[in-house]
Amino acid sequence: MIRNGLLWHSLCKELARVRLPQQQTCRAINTTRAQKKFPLVSVGFGCGLGGFFLYDGVVNDFTYSGAALRFLRSLKTASLISYDYFLLDDDDPEYENKIKIVHQRSADRLLETCLKNGGLYIKVGQGFAAINHILPKEYTSTLSKLQDKCLPTKREDVEKVFQKDFGELPESLYEEFDYKPVAAASIAQVFKAKLKTGQQVAVKVQYSDLQNRFVSDLGTIIFLHDIVEFFFKSYNFGWILRDVKNNLVQELNFIKEGQNVERCARDLRLLKFVHIPKVYWTHTKRRVITLEWIDGIKIGDLDTLEKKSLNVKDVDRKLFQMFSEQIFNTGFVHADPHASNIFVRKSSKSGKAELVLLDHGLYEELPSNVRKPLCEFWEATVLRDEAAMKKSAQKLGIKDHMKFAEVLFQQPIRIHGGKIKTKLNEDDINYMQEIAQKNFEMIMSTLKEMPRNMLFVVRNLNTVRAIGRMHGDVVDRPKVMAHYAQKCIYKNYSTVKGYIKWAYRRLYFEYSLWSFSFRRTCLSLYFNLLYKLGRAPASAKTILKDMEHHNVD
Repeated sequence: MIRNGLLWHSLCKELARVRLPQQQTCRAINTTRAQKKFPLVSVGFGCGLGGFFLYDGVVNDFTYSGAALRFLRSLKTASLISYDYFLLDDDDPEYENKIKIVHQRSADRLLETCLKNGGLYIKVGQGFAAINHILPKEYTSTLSKLQDKCLPTKREDVEKVFQKDFGELPESLYEEFDYKPVAAASIAQVFKAKLKTGQQVAVKVQYSDLQNRFVSDLGTIIFLHDIVEFFFKSYNFGWILRDVKNNLVQELNFIKEGQNVERCARDLRLLKFVHIPKVYWTHTKRRVITLEWIDGIKIGDLDTLEKKSLNVKDVDRKLFQMFSEQIFNTGFVHADPHASNIFVRKSSKSGKAELVLLDHGLYEELPSNVRKPLCEFWEATVLRDEAAMKKSAQKLGIKDHMKFAEVLFQQPIRIHGGKIKTKLNEDDINYMQEIAQKNFEMIMSTLKEMPRNMLFVVRNLNTVRAIGRMHGDVVDRPKVMAHYAQKCIYKNYSTVKGYIKWAYRRLYFEYSLWSFSFRRTCLSLYFNLLYKLGRAPASAKTILKDMEHHNVD
């Protein structure tokens, strides 16, 4: 650098000596140097980038640039969350308080990112909200807002979908069409309309850019899961997304959803308390589905249910029966039964609750070779028949039947030792609570063992359990579902001998249910008595309830 400066100085002196016009010569040399400094590479890069955005906008509706933006936004969120947890120190006396703050801050960041990115990000966020027996409550309570906070799109986007799928605008197809959405979900919006025949209908319209962005967004989400898993070895949800991606792709086809609606209606036709909306095929395409309009109450709206004099116990019992019918009998299982997808209305015939099942895009099919051992396993677990549990679990490819039972029932099945002590110390209490808290690794290892078509069944069970929990667990879900499982095992008996066998098993089944409930009540009273006699700490009074809450919170 110094050497170049000296050369420049010598050159100017030499030019002055030979009496060249100094200003003109220096101006010429400066111009030459300026030309050499012209940022050709930067300008070229900028032009190329601008050309890419222009081409992407005109030809692809910003598909690739939008994907890049969502990727960078997601990467930023994942990095901030990872950094927050990396700074935590397990030995810090304030660790418990600090980790709750980090949980909440991370959940808020995830919520904001999911809302900004939309589409599949919201779907995945809703899925995380449903697994409130694994994730901290800061995550599940925050991400549950995604059920109602999805961002609606503009009128032009709706018109674009209709023009592409039908070749005309909604005004030409419907007598009336209200462009203000009544609901905005992860992959579509719902609008109220009226057919030219006079029927009120719900029109579900997919987001215009969703088909183009789906594959890239799914790849981004899986990639980010892999990054998080690299730093946090115990976190491993990425494999689940890889296994269920084909099911998610099917959800983008509303013609397939219409077929699911009609099959579900046929399967549940004997359950008079269930109503499935009708599909209007003349107004249905791949990205638009038109369904019967339903006025009802969201199953999570307890205040309105009470105002309408609808009994929550009756609602929950029917809810558990409906999905038991799908899981244990028909094998065609609704995989996304969150609270916004189930309406309750008062039956005009009975005056009692009638359930309306909505959003049939995501289903899983359980073949008979999975359903039958699953029924046997459910019954055996309720009966505490460990030999039968082990046998039926092996038919499903499950090695640890006890872990599998805890995944399905979301409660501790076997308590430490099995031997009743006459005195409980703090170590005993802590050990029992630890059983309930160490669920994450156990659940993930068990999920990997089970048949892949069981993944969405577990999701169904988790979501339905969360609704029951929201209602205060007023109905014994495992017991109601066990009745259904037991019924499905013996429904094919047609001989007198078979009926006698079924009747005996049924009586034994009912006795075992009563016996288990009685023993549990006695155990709870026993722990309370130990506390009052000064032979156990205060935490003994609520140990059973606390263990259950650790499995559902």
